[in-house]
This record gives sequence, C-alpha cells and structure tokens, in this order.
Amino acid sequence: MKIILGLVMPVSLALMSSAFAGGNDNVENQYFSINIPDSWTYVEGSDSSHVWLTPDEFSDIFVTGSPEQFKQKIQGGGFGLVASFEQDTDYPLKNAPLETYVKYGINRLGILKIISQVYTTIGKEKAVRIETNESTSFGNNTQALYFIMHGKQPYAIGYVADPKNYDKYLPEFEQMVKSLRFVDGASSESDGNLTNTKTNFSGANLTELSTSNTTKNQEELYNECVNVAGKSLCDFLFKR
Repeated sequence: MKIILGLVMPVSLALMSSAFAGGNDNVENQYFSINIPDSWTYVEGSDSSHVWLTPDEFSDIFVTGSPEQFKQKIQGGGFGLVASFEQDTDYPLKNAPLETYVKYGINRLGILKIISQVYTTIGKEKAVRIETNESTSFGNNTQALYFIMHGKQPYAIGYVADPKNYDKYLPEFEQMVKSLRFVDGASSESDGNLTNTKTNFSGANLTELSTSNTTKNQEELYNECVNVAGKSLCDFLFKR
C-alpha cells in the first residue's frame, strides 16, 4: 500500500518483503538497481517496484501500527527522514510525456510551494527535480523529488526530512540517485555532471537558475490538472 505518488512509504509490516541494515548493497528489482550505503536501513516492497530507505538512526520509522499513525509521524515532524525509489505502477496515463507526469505528481502530493524546479539527467534519461517545503501530504517538511520517464514508464524518487536533518543526509541521498541503473542497461554512471536547467514546462528552458517561489491554491492546481489530464481524472484526484 502506498500513501501517495513520488514518495511511497511502508504502512504495514505485512506488506514488506524485508527490512534490514544495508551492507554497501547493490539492490536490484525487475525495474532498477541502486547502491545503498551500509549506514542506511532499507525495505523492499512486496511487489518489487519500490524501495524505502532511512539512515540507521531513524530505522524505527518503519515500525508503525497503522497507515494513519505512520502519516501522523511524517506530518508531525521530528521523525528524521525517509527516502524512496519506485516504478510508479499506480500512474493511470499511457504514453504521456514527462511534463504531464510531473504535473500529476505535483497535484497528487498537494505541493503548495515550489522552491526550485529544474531539468536534470538520471540513468541517461531526462528528469525533473523539484524541491518543496510545503505540501498537504507532508506538511512543512522539506522534500526533494525526482520524476523520470524510462521506456514510457514513470519513475519517482523522493526524499522527505524534518528541517534539521535535510541537509545532513542529502549528499548521501544524491549519491544513491546517481547510482540508479535501469535494468535494461541504461546507467547513470556516466552522468556525473548533471545538467540542471530551470523549466516552466512551456517548451522553452529558462536560463535564469535562481530560486523561484511559486504558491498555488487548490483551485489553480485543479484547473491546471484539467488542462493537462482531463476533467474525469482530475475530479478523481481532487475528490470532486
């Protein structure tokens, strides 16, 4: 069971295949592989499409009694941090471009304020990285999110942390992101110098790389969703 797109979390021990401290492991499923430091604990989803991770000192976050209790831990702050890598099997659209997937993720996570939004490269695929510290899903915790399309399939990577731990572990998370390989051979090893280009998804790249602060209310997000994905899907996503 997943809480929401872009950052998926374990909500019941019955849904996990394993949870243990890594040993500089290369973890591979049917979709991708990543290198996990020996100081991080991780959990592989039972459907083999996602991996959840946290530094060892916060591993108790994976022990929770119910989905609601887990959600309260995250939204309440002071929980440390959790990261995730997933092939997004819940995404309903087919053959849609990366930009549509990004808008879908923004809407579904309830992102209210975008600190930065740039194009980059992961596993030799174009990706979008978003940073935010305000969403309906994760409150005022800071998040770094990656959205990727590979072989017309959507992938999401997420990192959510309380403010005091965000910067502390971000370099280790970014190293894991750089280590990602798709199982059919596309690798990020040669992408050490990622190109970060600001974008507004209008088809034209913005040369200005300074931070942008964008605040949207739910009605604006709904209208943007309708323009991209259609009224039926957006009514479902926004529970109308």
